[in-house]
Amino acid sequence: MPITPRIPNLRKPVIATTPLSISSVQTHMGILMTAGDLAQRFGAAGQVGLDFCRIAQGKWLMGGSITHLFSNSVREQDIFSNISTESGDVITRDGVFEDYRLRLFGWLMSARIGRLILFDPSRPNRGLSIELGVGIMQHKIRIETPVLNSPQLSADYKRGYDRLSNGLCLSPALGYLHYAPNRRINYFIRLEGNLAQTRNRRTVNYDTGLPDHRLRRDALWGVRAGWILPLYRRAEKEVNFF
Repeated sequence: MPITPRIPNLRKPVIATTPLSISSVQTHMGILMTAGDLAQRFGAAGQVGLDFCRIAQGKWLMGGSITHLFSNSVREQDIFSNISTESGDVITRDGVFEDYRLRLFGWLMSARIGRLILFDPSRPNRGLSIELGVGIMQHKIRIETPVLNSPQLSADYKRGYDRLSNGLCLSPALGYLHYAPNRRINYFIRLEGNLAQTRNRRTVNYDTGLPDHRLRRDALWGVRAGWILPLYRRAEKEVNFF
């Protein structure tokens, strides 16, 4: 009886992959309340921005962010005291009132480092995030003149009234970070503070005719939430079965 040679049962190799680290791009928005010297100049502010974050070894957070600050609430309204009427209006060359608007225009830029504390070790990449950022805060009073008809509020003169200030900023934050297993629903939400020491960078304020280079203690605190676009890096391990 002929003997049929036994042919090994060859199956398609199984590929096992394990995430080594996660990098991500994040968009965010939120609301901030002013405090310290900043509260004397501006009210509550909105924020929108972009972050980059990397999770290393499933627990260390590193990254950076840039945030645009904006608000219609400007409390320091007397910046045109030297060129305005008693009612605070600025007269145009045509003898009518200039239609100007004051807004907050600023930004925050920082590098961050932190720690991810998992609620459940069997569900990685989600948990409590504790972070500290170091960077720069800048803000000014944006003077908008939709129909500019006042030489005293031309672009060159606005710099003497806008109170441009910037300086070093520390940004502690506490939040929740969530990467879904299906990679579709990824988000974060966190409480944050921004504590800055800033100075007015203009040579002189035109309304007072004096320089103002005193050290300011500006602060913002509030909530930030964002959507995460993960960029997974995976290592592949090939296992052959015969």
